[in-house]
Amino acid sequence: MILSKVNISISGSNRTRLLNKLKNENILIYDLRVDEKTTFSVSQKNLNKVCEFADIYGVQVEALSVSGLENMLKSALKHLPYVLGATICFVMLIVSTGFVYNLRVESESNVYANKVENLLKENKLIGVIPKNKIDLKSVENLILNNIEEVSFATCYIDGFSLKIKIVANDPPKVSEKRTDLLSKNDAIITRVIVRSGTSEFAVGERVKAGDILIGGYHIADNTPSDGEENGERVEVYADGEVYGKVYTHKRFVIPKQNFTFVKTGKSKVKRQLGFNNLAVIKAGKAPYEFYELLKSEVNLFGILPIKVTTYEYFELKKVQIEQNAYIEQLKNKFDNEFKSSLDMDTKLLTKNYEIKEIEGIKYLDIFYETEQRIDNGGQNY
Repeated sequence: MILSKVNISISGSNRTRLLNKLKNENILIYDLRVDEKTTFSVSQKNLNKVCEFADIYGVQVEALSVSGLENMLKSALKHLPYVLGATICFVMLIVSTGFVYNLRVESESNVYANKVENLLKENKLIGVIPKNKIDLKSVENLILNNIEEVSFATCYIDGFSLKIKIVANDPPKVSEKRTDLLSKNDAIITRVIVRSGTSEFAVGERVKAGDILIGGYHIADNTPSDGEENGERVEVYADGEVYGKVYTHKRFVIPKQNFTFVKTGKSKVKRQLGFNNLAVIKAGKAPYEFYELLKSEVNLFGILPIKVTTYEYFELKKVQIEQNAYIEQLKNKFDNEFKSSLDMDTKLLTKNYEIKEIEGIKYLDIFYETEQRIDNGGQNY
């Protein structure tokens, strides 16, 4: 059996003489083709002899490809980790069919769904559990006996999931009492819209985070004719919107030597194979000192508890740049980050930049002025 064959090409006026010499030396030739160039295959162990005789006859030799069992074994060995990983996943998949890995509760109310999840967690029915250890009827009775609002519960196993469907007697009651609207920020009031309650600040006044903007009360309209305000205080549902000017300051150190990172054009892809949050084949360390990473995941949990994570590394090169260019990069970077963090109803009014040096250290100060909704929507904190 030939472990490995080399496909070679020869050219020159003495090609026929070389072939006859190989035949006389009992060197077997395979797949001989004669054209402008003569191609054939020989055993890997005879390649050196072919080259020696070619030099004698002045014939040029070019190796085209390697084939055979040895080459197949080398190729298989190269991909052995992935083959082993796939084998391990397959074995674990067969074993995993006897387990459930997650819980899914179907309910019209998230409140009751959370109650069911907490109840099952307390009874250690969440996690990796053998299917033969789950008594579905007992789970149903556990829910019905411990959560008064649930009038119906049914449980079943679907693939790798324990699924529960519940029906409640009545929808959960949500408290209609909401005391005060509080400020989330230090700000200067620009607009106040009161739908219910009493405004505590006027336009143009300064407030601090935590101040009451709209109180959950109003004064009953029974003020005496002499103008004294001694009407009764009535608790109400505080509702409204308050807007204000908010000032944000960001400071960045400007180093004496300034660098940026640019892509070199090189990239490498690494993959990690996981089984139920266990890394069967790890991606390993990053191939570059400086890099930009693009990560993507394919989670097959709905069908198989297998996740393939792809890491694509783009090599970056550290390049020194002028300080003014570095400052402009800082401005653009943090302007974009700040804008992306703003809510839809927030307006950027002004921004200012200042560069100053303190005790030999240079700083970039960025000041943003925005108008935004500053009340907490009535959720006290």
